[in-house]
Amino acid sequence: MSSRILGPKMARSEALCSQALLEASERPLERPLVEPGDVKTQFVTREGTYRLMTLSEYSRPNRVGYQPQGQTPPQVRVSLVTLSDQGDRICFNHGRELYVYVYKGIKKAADLSKPLDKKVYKGTNPTCHDFNVTTATSESVSLLIGFSTGQIQLIDPVKKELSKLFNEERLIDKSRVTCLRWVPGNKSLFLAAHASGQLYVYNEELPCGSITPHYQPFKVGDEFTINTCKTKSTRNPLFRWILGTGAAINELAFNPNGTHLATVSQDGVLRVFQYDSIELLGIARSYFGGLLCVAWSGDGKLIAAGGEDDLVTIWSLEQKRVIARAQGHHSWVSAVAFDWVLEGESYYRIGSVGHDTQLCLWELPEEALSPPRQRVKKRIDPLQLVGTLSCPRLDECPLLEPLVCKKIAHERLTALIFRSDCIITACQDGYVYTWARPQN
Repeated sequence: MSSRILGPKMARSEALCSQALLEASERPLERPLVEPGDVKTQFVTREGTYRLMTLSEYSRPNRVGYQPQGQTPPQVRVSLVTLSDQGDRICFNHGRELYVYVYKGIKKAADLSKPLDKKVYKGTNPTCHDFNVTTATSESVSLLIGFSTGQIQLIDPVKKELSKLFNEERLIDKSRVTCLRWVPGNKSLFLAAHASGQLYVYNEELPCGSITPHYQPFKVGDEFTINTCKTKSTRNPLFRWILGTGAAINELAFNPNGTHLATVSQDGVLRVFQYDSIELLGIARSYFGGLLCVAWSGDGKLIAAGGEDDLVTIWSLEQKRVIARAQGHHSWVSAVAFDWVLEGESYYRIGSVGHDTQLCLWELPEEALSPPRQRVKKRIDPLQLVGTLSCPRLDECPLLEPLVCKKIAHERLTALIFRSDCIITACQDGYVYTWARPQN
């Protein structure tokens, strides 16, 4: 396990975190070990066998490994969009390159010789991207791309006519763009999170200013501040959010209808907001280290977050508390998702991938959503974090063991997407894999 310093307020909880993990280690747990050697090409669940579709593998056409010079390359990420009557489009980055392909899923083999778009950047690396599913048509699709040096590009890989740059001169933020998200249901608004710990709201139809923005207060909450630009005419960014004490924001996720926003940061905090009113609804904390990834369930009731404590934390929107932890990874959890295809059963299926090259699946029964019986807790230290609703001890909430825990790659895994007929994973060597669901 890896950990990082979380700041002055978290320092006193380090001993408590260690004690909580020690307590857990003393209990007998049948925790699966990492399977050495062989990479698995199939795995079995109650619904049947999932199989790796080798013909549906996407990667760089020449399949030459990217050799970073002096720094760790950005995480390989995957974005997907469905165009009416035109099938799917897939985007992924690798090193300084970005590719857009027609995604054929489990039906046809991938044609790596014919990318819809290929870009090679100089002096910067693409770090994240997102399709605008609201405006996508068979003739046009908007794709945002964020970069390691802070800039944001908007392109249309179908028309190939559109190209806009935001924060081009890095006057808004000079740090790495960590996550981009279009606001659901909106044609022009998007969010950009940065390693600076700041989050910006842009309108793609507006220009950026020619000087460093000046901000004025708009709203102040518990460990967050919202500012607006002080300008004579409306320009980007429309808003600046500052979360916590400035730790890097690692990922953003909107709930399915776009009313709530979840953020995870390097300070180990999951923050959940009512988006339109910018109200902080609740938080959750890792045991230690940063939280790296976050996802909503399809019904919008639950949030899963993973990070550097090697756990997946599950948080209930209704109860505003952590309701379960999932243990099975042996290194940082880099991507997490709910299998929405299986929702409506008597359980939630949650998946995650990590730096340990493993895919893990868990099942959370619906009865776990029931409020727990009240327990009397002594509060000796008001700064105590472990043992609270936002960070319960391991013996104070259900600890889920994985239904499946399989080594499926040679390099650390970086992306996980559930689709109706398959599961998509990606790893750091630039390969995107498709796993066909059981035929029944």
